[in-house]
This record gives sequence, structure tokens and C-alpha cells, in this order.
Amino acid sequence: EPAASEVLVAQAAVDTASSPVIGDYLLALRAKSASWIQVRDASGATTLQRIVAAGETVVAEGKPPLSVVIGKADATEVFVRGKPFDLAPVTRENVARFEVKP
Repeated sequence: EPAASEVLVAQAAVDTASSPVIGDYLLALRAKSASWIQVRDASGATTLQRIVAAGETVVAEGKPPLSVVIGKADATEVFVRGKPFDLAPVTRENVARFEVKP
């Protein structure tokens, strides 16, 4: 039976290999610690709504503009078209709300 540390190393390798290439997407989000994220597309449909685990990168699908709510802004990195997006101007009480235009 493998040691717990060996299992963690194997898991990290899998996560890295399967994580999206941030520059390929309109909107990508990476959680530094667990963070609740919700994304709605132009039609109002919710395309992402869940707690994103620490270290996990997710991409948002849907027709822009994308309406985004992040429950722990200080724990989440956001990339729009591959470039870091500053959450400070759109954050109040550690909740970020913003739109990603087409």
C-alpha cells in the first residue's frame, strides 16, 4: 500500500496535467483556498455554481457577457483572456461581483 505522501504527489500530478490552459479561455478562475463561485451567461443561465477547492482551476463557459459572483475574493485569482483581473475594485466585504464582456 502506498504511503499517504506518495498518493498526494500522484494526485497533484494528475491535477496539474488536467488543469486548463488559462490563456485559452475568456474566463478562468483559480482558488487559493476553497471559494464559492457562480457564473451566469448572457441568457441568465447558471453555467458554474459550486465551491472550487483550494488549488483548483475552473473555466467558465457560456455566451458573454458573463456575470460573476465570487464568495471569497481574497482566495480567488481571476484571469480574463489569459490576463490577471484585479478583483479589488469590484469587491465588497470579500465578495466580488463583476461582468466579463465579449
